Amino acid sequence: MIDIHCHILPGVDDGPTKMKETLNMLAIARKSGVETIIATPHLLRGVNDERIALCNELVRVLPKIASDAGIKIQIKRGFECYISPEFADEKIDLTDLTLNNNGKYILIELPMNGIPVFTKNVFNNLKNKGITPIIAHPERNMMINENPNILCDFISDGCIAQLNVGSILGRYGKEIRQTARILLSHGLVHVLASDMHSALSPMMKHALSSIVAVVGFDEALQISEKIPYNILMGEDFDRVAPIPYEPKKRRIRDLLWKWHKREI
Repeated sequence: MIDIHCHILPGVDDGPTKMKETLNMLAIARKSGVETIIATPHLLRGVNDERIALCNELVRVLPKIASDAGIKIQIKRGFECYISPEFADEKIDLTDLTLNNNGKYILIELPMNGIPVFTKNVFNNLKNKGITPIIAHPERNMMINENPNILCDFISDGCIAQLNVGSILGRYGKEIRQTARILLSHGLVHVLASDMHSALSPMMKHALSSIVAVVGFDEALQISEKIPYNILMGEDFDRVAPIPYEPKKRRIRDLLWKWHKREI
């Protein structure tokens, strides 16, 4: 398996603080069946060259350190980029922030409590540069949690979505677990990842039976193995049109989203 979203670099964000913790996480991931892992440290304040260089240097030296410790796992570079207006600047080269530095896919994190008014501009700028936005754990966003059709709109416009293992396993509560199931069953999830922050984080294999129960074995294989490989290699993949969500009753947040769309 390939894990496209994890926090394994020591001392750079809310992941491990020491190299010993990093190696423990890598060993657990490898034993769980992960052969390649993309380190995606948080990038919270736009394009920060100094931080980018630091994280990339850690990714450069980490494979040798892991190998010397007897851990045979490939480690690639990437970032989890917190969305900001800066990403809508057409003059900025964002290749260095793409997963595996392939210039094709970038992991974008939305705020947990809303959708910024500049979101659509950012996504359009990325797509104009030939970069596909991967929306990280959308099931944890409050507005998408209330109205999954927000995500449906973004996917229809060319984005893809990444589901957290912990979400489908109920690590963030029953409501987010239910949203994860809704997104899966409506074709609103393209790739599964661990979003691992510590050795206690659940691994991808732990979620497979829960995903199979919702979408079946073939689709579970797509989002856990085949599409992660496509993303790693910077390849396109066939996408099924998402199915709009029809809630049992209208929620006030649905109406707020219709108003909000006019602003973004």
